[in-house]
Amino acid sequence: MNPYCPHCPTTALVRARYARENIDSCPSCEGLWFQNHELNSAIADFDNGDDDPDFIRNLGAPLGISDRSCPSCNEKMQCYHLLPDYQVEVDICHPCNSTWIDKHELDEVCHSPLLKEALAEINQGVSWKSWLFEFLARMPVEYNVRPRITPFVTWIILALNIVIFSTYATDPELMNSIFALFASRPADIVHGVHIWTLITATFLHGGFMHLVGNMYFLWVVGDNIESMVGHKRYLGIYLLLGLGASLFSVIGNPFGTIPSVGASGAIAGLFGLYMLWFPYARFSFMIVAWQIKLPVWLYFLGWLGLNFLGMASAGGGIDYRAHIGGFFIGCALALVLKKSVYAQNPLVAMLAGPDARFRKPKKKKKPVE
Repeated sequence: MNPYCPHCPTTALVRARYARENIDSCPSCEGLWFQNHELNSAIADFDNGDDDPDFIRNLGAPLGISDRSCPSCNEKMQCYHLLPDYQVEVDICHPCNSTWIDKHELDEVCHSPLLKEALAEINQGVSWKSWLFEFLARMPVEYNVRPRITPFVTWIILALNIVIFSTYATDPELMNSIFALFASRPADIVHGVHIWTLITATFLHGGFMHLVGNMYFLWVVGDNIESMVGHKRYLGIYLLLGLGASLFSVIGNPFGTIPSVGASGAIAGLFGLYMLWFPYARFSFMIVAWQIKLPVWLYFLGWLGLNFLGMASAGGGIDYRAHIGGFFIGCALALVLKKSVYAQNPLVAMLAGPDARFRKPKKKKKPVE
């Protein structure tokens, strides 16, 4: 006699094939009943970085008795979180050494080794190395999943900006000549002069620290975004963001004659993409000598507020309109592409969902002697 489904008590389970394992499945709700060795084998079949997973060992704390009965022994099962920091609930029968997985939980279960690794990476505490770097450089440290692909386009854009800057950095006359041809001036653009500068200005920088700041943030956020969309789409998105930010600057100040240069507008657009696609990520932030981790949405909204404040106070030397325009264009693009991008990157979608938990790491207690 076939066992019955824990979710659909009147439906008998049928034999099915999942990955390379023969298991029991419900034809109604499509839930799956695994012996635990079968589940470990199924998880190992996925490209998740763990060839010898131990599903039971990685479970979160027990949540109590489940309202579902084991298909084999008919006793009530035990309910657990999938991982300590991932609150999908699974049902376990310890006497039968078996697990019931609902259909909608299957992807999370198969990705559980990667989820565990990513959550540990994001939830890790600050180290003395990150503290020293941030104390000296005053730049944030990123806590996020590692890119799936080598970010060649990000590296090329970064190198191109450095090479271009190095050609004129020590020659003021050459700098003025290059800026005259390739820096963006709103008044010229409005009159149809030097239209190409809407893009070329994105690859110019006015000083060494201007370049360093932009390239650092490009390196921090660019690799993850390139990993999400692929090399070609990422290049198109970057150029589109640079163009959009330049246009936003022109629209906001159509009679301006001061040349505008820098990758800041395009990178601000990447900020918008990053904030909406990786809402769980963390940036460290240093106040004097105190280093704290902030959600990226809070970090970038604080950055956006400072740009609005700078624009309102008519601060000179910074193109706040390009920053703000690039950021909102990036946000709009992120919303348009989010569904398709998450479909291609299920791990990131899971981390951005409601079941992941992000916390401050607990300090290790000293052993009692």
